[in-house]
Amino acid sequence: MTDTSLAAAQNDLARAYAGGAPGVLVSGLVWLIAGAVWQLYGTMAAFAALFVGGMAIHPLAVVIERTAFKAPTPTIGKPLETLAIEATIPLFVGVLIAWVLLVRAPDLAIPTFAAIVGARYFLFRTMYGDSAYWALGGAILLIAGLALFGIALPVNLGFLVGIVELIAAALILRRWRART
Repeated sequence: MTDTSLAAAQNDLARAYAGGAPGVLVSGLVWLIAGAVWQLYGTMAAFAALFVGGMAIHPLAVVIERTAFKAPTPTIGKPLETLAIEATIPLFVGVLIAWVLLVRAPDLAIPTFAAIVGARYFLFRTMYGDSAYWALGGAILLIAGLALFGIALPVNLGFLVGIVELIAAALILRRWRART
């Protein structure tokens, strides 16, 4: 893929998915819900909320993209959609690792889950052509890393990741609107 065709595919994908902002928004809401569940019911319940909520992110984001933004389906962005699908495989492996940790080292399960999500956002830079995803991925990795090393966070990790994603969704949406 040439630089020109990559840029065209990125623009097409960004147009079809509102720059990815609705997915980040839904993910942020899932993390906030998981944070609340974690506070009230513990790690196992929060992990379940993340797992179930995570499966709802893409379908809910598509509903938002099609209804709120009247976004068309991608046409030339198909190769980058394939990248998104391929990036889901390591995500599933990471969730499996986090699930094993849930039994063996529960304090590490959700921070590991967050690190996996943060790492995946780095691919979104290539998919949407927006470097804001590097900042988002880095922020989540920082939060996850602090928690993994046992450094106390001001609030639970679910709330922090959710807040970071909601802020990022607003910024990504603004950047996407400026591009269109």
